[in-house]
Amino acid sequence: MEAGGLPLELWRMILAYLHLPDLGRCSLVCRAWYELILSLDSTRWRQLCLGCTECRHPNWPNQPDVEPESWREAFKQHYLASKTWTKNALDLESSICFSLFRRRRERRTLSVGPGREFDSLGSALAMASLYDRIVLFPGVYEEQGEIILKVPVEIVGQGKLGEVALLASIDQHCSTTRLCNLVFTPAWFSPIMYKTTSGHVQFDNCNFENGHIQVHGPGTCQVKFCTFKNTHIFLHNVPLCVLENCEFVGSENNSVTVEGHPSADKNWAYKYLLGLIKSSPTFLPTEDSDFLMSLDLESRDQAWSPKTCDIVIEGSQSPTSPASSSPKPGSKAGSQEAEVGSDGERVAQTPDSSDGGLSPSGEDEDEDQLMYRLSYQVQGPRPVLGGSFLGPPLPGASIQLPSCLVLNSLQQELQKDKEAMALANSVQGCLIRKCLFRDGKGGVFVCSHGRAKMEGNIFRNLTYAVRCIHNSKIIMLRNDIYRCRASGIFLRLEGGGLIAGNNIYHNAEAGVDIRKKSNPLILCNQIHHGLRSGIVVLGNGKGIIRNNQIFSNKEAGIYILYHGNPVSWDPVCHPSSSMGQTVINAVRVVPEGETHSD
Repeated sequence: MEAGGLPLELWRMILAYLHLPDLGRCSLVCRAWYELILSLDSTRWRQLCLGCTECRHPNWPNQPDVEPESWREAFKQHYLASKTWTKNALDLESSICFSLFRRRRERRTLSVGPGREFDSLGSALAMASLYDRIVLFPGVYEEQGEIILKVPVEIVGQGKLGEVALLASIDQHCSTTRLCNLVFTPAWFSPIMYKTTSGHVQFDNCNFENGHIQVHGPGTCQVKFCTFKNTHIFLHNVPLCVLENCEFVGSENNSVTVEGHPSADKNWAYKYLLGLIKSSPTFLPTEDSDFLMSLDLESRDQAWSPKTCDIVIEGSQSPTSPASSSPKPGSKAGSQEAEVGSDGERVAQTPDSSDGGLSPSGEDEDEDQLMYRLSYQVQGPRPVLGGSFLGPPLPGASIQLPSCLVLNSLQQELQKDKEAMALANSVQGCLIRKCLFRDGKGGVFVCSHGRAKMEGNIFRNLTYAVRCIHNSKIIMLRNDIYRCRASGIFLRLEGGGLIAGNNIYHNAEAGVDIRKKSNPLILCNQIHHGLRSGIVVLGNGKGIIRNNQIFSNKEAGIYILYHGNPVSWDPVCHPSSSMGQTVINAVRVVPEGETHSD
């Protein structure tokens, strides 16, 4: 296009000076101008995205050096998300009779600060009307009493993030509110910085320090580009909450607690948040969205009902029996682990086991026969272990996996298993994605029938990453979990859900710990280089362990003991890069009499 004799390069230079509304108008002139506006992605759209004080880099905090696929699309997504809190205004106007004959009231802007219209936030709120904008100019604002929000307002800090600090305790009684570009610290009389029980609250580009945020159902919240330093978010019976691109640092307890089943009573914002989630880029292929969103997590547990069989290990065992597998040189084996010697007799070993300590309960058991209870699904015979897996490989020899052990990708597995696909795409309770949890005690705690979904997050240098107990369900997709001082993921007391496509490594305890009737689906994960075992199942723990890569852990790849009863379709052996040999104890089964420290 050369309008008026100007080449495209000059047109791009001219259009780079336009503001957002002008760019929108130019894109409506014709198709050529529309394509010209799109071609400004790496220049003008990038400037608008990074220059906006209400957002940060689209890939912050996990990948701030990686540019998005489209700066324009990233800016568009943030712009649409920032307007969610105002959607209620359209519903109100459409419900009022004779609204067509009324003049629409313009939003006012109220200024707060030294020499401004108001000197405190409280005085400005007393004069605010529906959907007014309150601008706090640089300074520190300390409120001596609890602030009650009675009308929907937008509270925005002027200038760079950190120049406006608010020491207050806010209780929201209105239907919607947005807070942006503020630093929150608790008031002297309460650790609670913000609380809502029925309305919708939206936080954009804020910092929270040393306090608590509480959201109770049917209330909802939307949080983006925020930093939480030693701050706890408590979500109780929340039907839907979205935490995106946030950083959680230095928590003394849990950073996020999701408690209670999502409330059946939903506020006005629920449908808009759901639509925003559907329109944003996803980590997985999608199916029929109506079916996916309505699927409850319990359906997955009911769909799988594995059968059980008894495996009897006597004095003479087959070479592929788990108890006959010899451990890696230098690795620790379980206490009193049964092993087959060169003469075919059982040899009792008592090295220090590192995966747990439950008191022995099988003292009267026959020494020549040990009973293990494992889960399985009926299927035809197939070669599970090749001959090369029965001992260390020859020097310089490469290990070839049999064709039956070739692992599928996560997308392939989900396409084969429609119920797993539906589970992966379902949304209930709290959605946490592209967030960073670091340098604290706990990441996410889900309890008492809570529901949480975590996508594309990083959990590092924590005591534990995720804890799921008391009939709660979690969905974890493509997260990185490493350097935890205990296990990465805990499931207790009938916890369940889907753990798929995650990278779990360098943790001090097991990568995934399943106990007390918990029954998750563990699919297509990489669990490696742990200081103990990869997966531990005990205390009537269940689960389906399928298509994972479990390797280079110091102990067993999958450790089953004390009534642990999972279904495992994983390859039994994997190459161990750290030991330079084949891992024979990838699956380790321990009888009741053997102990495992907790």
